[in-house]
Amino acid sequence: MGFLQAMAQMGQSETKEGLEAYLIRPMDRDGKEIRVWLQVNGDLEEPLDIAGVSRIDLADYSANGAGLKDYMYRKPAGSNTTWAFSPIHKAGKMKNDPDKSLEVLCPPGWREDKDTHFHKIRNRILMDYEKEGFFVPGSVDQVIAAMEEKIHMVLSDLDNKQSYIIIFGIDQEGAFLYPGRVSAFENYFQQKLAQNLDGGKKSKKPDSNQEKNCSLCNAVMDSVFGLNKVFKFNTFDKVSVLAGLDKNEITHSFPVCRSCFEDISAGRGKVDRELNNSSVLPKINIWAIPEAVGDSDPRIFNRFLDTWEKNLEDKNVGGAGERTEGMYFSRLAQTGQGLIFHFVFWEQNNAQEIVHLMVEDVPPERLARLESTWQRVCKQQFGWQKDTDLDFAIRSIYATLTNFAGKSQGDKMVFRDFTLEIIGAMLQGEVLPVDMFKRFIVPRLPRLVYENKPGDYRRSMYYAELWVEYMQALNREVI
Repeated sequence: MGFLQAMAQMGQSETKEGLEAYLIRPMDRDGKEIRVWLQVNGDLEEPLDIAGVSRIDLADYSANGAGLKDYMYRKPAGSNTTWAFSPIHKAGKMKNDPDKSLEVLCPPGWREDKDTHFHKIRNRILMDYEKEGFFVPGSVDQVIAAMEEKIHMVLSDLDNKQSYIIIFGIDQEGAFLYPGRVSAFENYFQQKLAQNLDGGKKSKKPDSNQEKNCSLCNAVMDSVFGLNKVFKFNTFDKVSVLAGLDKNEITHSFPVCRSCFEDISAGRGKVDRELNNSSVLPKINIWAIPEAVGDSDPRIFNRFLDTWEKNLEDKNVGGAGERTEGMYFSRLAQTGQGLIFHFVFWEQNNAQEIVHLMVEDVPPERLARLESTWQRVCKQQFGWQKDTDLDFAIRSIYATLTNFAGKSQGDKMVFRDFTLEIIGAMLQGEVLPVDMFKRFIVPRLPRLVYENKPGDYRRSMYYAELWVEYMQALNREVI
């Protein structure tokens, strides 16, 4: 419950108008836009009568400056859907060679090649606009034909150093209208959003056997919303972090009202943008979601967010995709009283989101103690002259156990899970498994020496000893 309340509080801190609660940025990092300027006959009322493409050009994409309303982007409902919420295609990185870029965009025979970008754009984004009556029949083929002719306008400027999105907008007397500024695109988005949230049906009414009140705010519900549309790990074929049931029973599993759903959805978007860290543990995303507690001054929560956002703008804190040393857990530890944090460690696996660890109600004072104890052990028992932070400590336990796992992928998975178990116990203030740590390490010493250079295995053994001392020091402080 604390996790969801914190997400809702994050969403409430956003200024939301219209669809903004459901929108996210197309890319978390700066990149490039390949803009396709659509020519429309007549006015911009639906169905749009698209005559072709006036030009294709490149524009800079700023992750911090991107307006949610302009792009009107939301992740596709699934990996195999034949429609998208908005006319935006995430193309990823291109090639340094124009001919090779053309091969991934629209090589000869691309209509039969499902891996090419033009095939995906035509069949998984644009065609549904015709099917649903938002484009005049035949418009998509005219757009694609014009794109094949004009894609050379940008080929020589593409490279593999940054990511690209292909975005379709309207050419209005030389000005590029982004999707969110075109009523036909907005109406299409709203129609698809309603279908997606309600499982393709009209909004469900609470039935006689179902809770009549929102599980979060206790308000009487007119329509029921499930959280599987916000969190992919809240699936209804298995019990996960949030209650999981058969999909036919979706409205019985922690149903929420529209207002709370919008708050949680907006909160998820803000956490992804500003409080997600992927630099501490490889392939693991970490959320640290703040929540004001008790009778604390609400200005503490707002001040924390303002400071964090400013640090993100200055690139002093590791946000999504940033690799910044020692500025995530350490900064959280400096927050002070009035807030607690809810941590989620999760992994993106294609369209899946796999939660490996969730720890709720972590006060910043505990993080500060973890960091100060680490620094004391490093200085007093190992003679370090320079302080290192909690981020460094957590990275070091992962690196150390990974080295002892050797080349075995199976062992690496086991050691990664054990690393997360240790981190979870640290965040919860529990006794750490020192004896288990030793049982993992000692039998693998011969293989460590055999498979590695002397400098590497000595470093691993050194850090293993350091972590034994650190965990024992923390255990002495556990009441």
